This record gives sequence, structure tokens and C-alpha cells, in this order.
Amino acid sequence: MASPLRSLRVPQLATAIGTRFAHVRSRTVAAGGQLIAFAKAFRQFVIGLAALLALLAFMAAGPIRSLDAANQRVEYLQATKRQLTSSVTELEQRRAQLQDRHEIELLARTKFGLIKPGETAYVVVTPEDQVQADAEPRNGAGHRPWYRWLLDAVVEMAPT
Repeated sequence: MASPLRSLRVPQLATAIGTRFAHVRSRTVAAGGQLIAFAKAFRQFVIGLAALLALLAFMAAGPIRSLDAANQRVEYLQATKRQLTSSVTELEQRRAQLQDRHEIELLARTKFGLIKPGETAYVVVTPEDQVQADAEPRNGAGHRPWYRWLLDAVVEMAPT
């Protein structure tokens, strides 16, 4: 099969080649235009997709925060429940101890200073008890109210 270009002469060949290149060039420009249009459409699609994902993330932020707050509240309540359960256990043990008459008698003697009829109570005062009694302020003649003390301090600070 012979090429159609071989049968042409040089001037005709140049014209045929130019025409052929023009045709290819026009197809390339058209394809390039389509490629540019496709690139613009793809860019708009990507921007729209990014905006949609940003909107979805923004909308999900509120429920996620609420879920996190609810989880923290549940953890706090579980910790409180454990603490109260241990407190109830301790109180039940103390209640069982107080069912014993000897425990009640010991508590009455040590904490409240009670004695049985016919017994004589003695109080032993140690030197530490005497020091504590001296350190406590008295509401007698030697005690001054706070406003007198403040007034005296202001008078002492005033220049004369």
C-alpha cells in the first residue's frame, strides 16, 4: 500500500503536511481546552469536597464534646460510687463493733469521761496540758478586743 504523500510533489507535500499539522494542532488545542476544563472542574470538585468535609467536622465537634463530657461525668460518678461504697463498708464495720457492750463502755469512759456508780474519777494533769492551758487566751481583764489592738498599732505607727 502506497502512502498518499508519496504521490504528491514537494509543494503539494508541504501543503499537505501543513494541513495535516494544522489538523493535529486544532485537535491538540481542542484536547488542551478539554483538559483545562476538566482540570477546572476537578479543582472545583476537590474544593467542594474539602468544604464538605470541613462542614462535617464542624458539625461533629459538638456531639463529640458532649460525648466526652458525658464520659467524664460517668467516670466521676463511678469514682464517687466506689468511695461511698468503701465508706458504707467502714460504717457497717464500725456499727458491728458498737454492738459489743465492752466497746460501748470503753468509748463512754475514754471519750466522755463517764464512770460507773461508786467509782472515783481521777484526772492526771501532765506538764504538756499545763502549757496548752497557759497558751489559750483568756477572756478576763488581760484580754483586749481586736479593735483596741488595731487602734494601738495605728497610733504607734503615726509620726509624732
